[in-house]
Amino acid sequence: MNTPDNGSLYVISAVSKDRPGLVHSVTRVLADLNVNIVDVDARSVRGHFSMFLVVDLGTAACTYEEMMAALKPVGECFDLGLRAEPYRAGRRKADKHLVILTVMGVDHPGIVAAISAILAQNRINIEKIKMIARGDYIAMELKVDMSEVDDPARIRDQLYAYSEMDGLDVSMREYNVLEKPKRVVVFDCDSTIIQAEVIDELAKIAGVDREVRQMTREAMSGALDFNEAIRQRVKLLRGLPVDKLELLARSISLTPGTEELISALRTMGYKIAVISGGFSFFTNYLKKRLKLDYVFANELEIEDGIVTGNIRGGIIDAEKKGEIMMEIARREGVSPDQMVAVGDGANDRFMLQNAGLAIAFNPKEILKQYSNGMITTKSLYGLLHMLGVPDTGADALDG
Repeated sequence: MNTPDNGSLYVISAVSKDRPGLVHSVTRVLADLNVNIVDVDARSVRGHFSMFLVVDLGTAACTYEEMMAALKPVGECFDLGLRAEPYRAGRRKADKHLVILTVMGVDHPGIVAAISAILAQNRINIEKIKMIARGDYIAMELKVDMSEVDDPARIRDQLYAYSEMDGLDVSMREYNVLEKPKRVVVFDCDSTIIQAEVIDELAKIAGVDREVRQMTREAMSGALDFNEAIRQRVKLLRGLPVDKLELLARSISLTPGTEELISALRTMGYKIAVISGGFSFFTNYLKKRLKLDYVFANELEIEDGIVTGNIRGGIIDAEKKGEIMMEIARREGVSPDQMVAVGDGANDRFMLQNAGLAIAFNPKEILKQYSNGMITTKSLYGLLHMLGVPDTGADALDG
């Protein structure tokens, strides 16, 4: 279709309470007058309807005044706030850098104002906003153009700082990142899908919790070499009886939302993996409980029912986690950008770096730079909204 002269273009807007027949009543009048619709956007929000039409009178069998006269009875019948004005070229760019922002959290005044302020200060244009979850807990998607942004990581950091201050979760993904469907979700274990660091809990039982807890903190923040830290910590567990491990495994608390999230993901056809720097003795319990497809973890050496203080085989560190993730991709016949990774510490950085969608869950500071989304609440269930699943879809999956 040839682009008409701007002088023949008009913008028609209509706002009303929603009811069947609105679109047809307006567009039938235009069709009868041979008025061509060049562009259209119509939607219903909480029972209220809005429609915007760009129309071309260049080949129409009427004038502007005649078109408006023909539309007037429709406006009166449906109580439409109907108006039309000459089209004025607005902000149109061929080289947009479209990004989807997802913002989630407990609803309160000022969320849209705060997010839009950050975007405005960085010359980021908002193209569309929609709510995908409503109620006390809300989720909102914004489609934005970041073509005038030189450093997207700087914007991510500003959004993260605001989200932590205001208790919200936020993600920033390329507009087309979900065009290639995600197929595999890979989780870290300790402090991600479960609420504890298992090695710290074992240390309590062994009476060496102070020493182990300090090394855990240093390892997760990246201040201590992970391999050396885990070997030193496991040595301190020497002599623990296996029945103590079994008791701990049965008492592990899942992170809120984990069971519902994984159940929903499985219903959607995802394969679910856990790659842990912890121990297979515990992840094997989780594999059965959550029906996981893949589980990888370090193996505690146990002889005659007693922990020896050694690890059998190689250690799963940050680099190994990244390698295992690529191996899962090969097994499943998917590309890395069809994978989602969720973790909390420095040991998860290569997992997140390799993924198409990288989510940091209550992360250590070092992990933020490897992520494009952050969940700071206590529940993992919001990951569904970061995958673009609206509240109605999430409710159906949960059901």
